[in-house]
Amino acid sequence: MTRTSMTVATVALMALVLPLRAQTGLYVGAQVTGASLTYKDAADKLDFGSGFGVHAGLTLGSTFGVLVNYDKNTLGSSGGNTDLGQWDVLGRLGFMGIGPVKTYLTGGMTGRATQSPSYGGRVGDYKFSGMNPTGGAAAQVFITSKLALDGSVLWTFGKFSDTRNGSLNPGRVSATGSRVSLGASWYLLGGK
Repeated sequence: MTRTSMTVATVALMALVLPLRAQTGLYVGAQVTGASLTYKDAADKLDFGSGFGVHAGLTLGSTFGVLVNYDKNTLGSSGGNTDLGQWDVLGRLGFMGIGPVKTYLTGGMTGRATQSPSYGGRVGDYKFSGMNPTGGAAAQVFITSKLALDGSVLWTFGKFSDTRNGSLNPGRVSATGSRVSLGASWYLLGGK
């Protein structure tokens, strides 16, 4: 093993085993998002869509936190735009921290709702909603002791439990969603 490889391996190991600096606080923020939604059995191909979101959270020390999040996106397709709203309640587990950068593993539940003028090549007013598991990763970079830039990647899996179009069986509409978010958080109480 070369000296450079040994140094990189040592730094990576230290970053994983060193505890994060204690950070406790209540924060709020906003983000821009990009989202995709892929239906399992439908021919519809939705484009990656842009949107916005807001969030609030509570970080308890360096290892655990809770995040409540809402994102609204518009996904384009040849059959018309699909509106996608997603509400999250996520637990955050501190993973690694180096200087002002803190990383987290996230997991929880997402409520999502869509409205589309077409589904499976059929035209109509299609509305789907449901609760599904979500997982991903997030990072914060502290600019000051109260202001942090945020980034996250989330994946949501599962079936929609409610469809508002009589011709579809709710148990058959399965979709995987992914999101990328960039934003900022302001710590009202606590901080770095």
